[in-house]
Amino acid sequence: MSEDEAFRLVHILALFVYVAGMGATILPLTRAWNSDDLQEQLFGFQAAARYQAGVLLPGIILVGVSGAIWAIRSNQVDPIETGWLLAVEALYLVGLFVLVPGMVAGLRRVRLLALHARKQGEITEELAETLADRGPLVFAIILLLLLPVQTALAVIQP
Repeated sequence: MSEDEAFRLVHILALFVYVAGMGATILPLTRAWNSDDLQEQLFGFQAAARYQAGVLLPGIILVGVSGAIWAIRSNQVDPIETGWLLAVEALYLVGLFVLVPGMVAGLRRVRLLALHARKQGEITEELAETLADRGPLVFAIILLLLLPVQTALAVIQP
């Protein structure tokens, strides 16, 4: 196995971890937002937070690191002067430094409010307002929609 094939394999495995983390985060988050049961909402928010921190975040970081190293080690492309690769890197940075923190902040807020509401035994007004917002879900879906764009740029290489 050549060095290029090894980096390709690591990068593809990182992509699988990233996509698995996105699915594992978005599905419980969507289920929690569509539920009226406070206990089920709390379980969904906790599961989404756990998968976001344990799978999605390491996956997106590993994708960026392995992709950057693979591009730098490759003699075929220049990661700075190649337009399509620069666009993929920019979209990656937007996802990592804008969308993921936005999702985490909103998820942390709604999870804490759900815990507080569970302690009180009913859905509080502040939790109801936060659930109507759906901010973390919007950030997660935008992050999910960026992945096919990044993949198309990397495959087509315009």
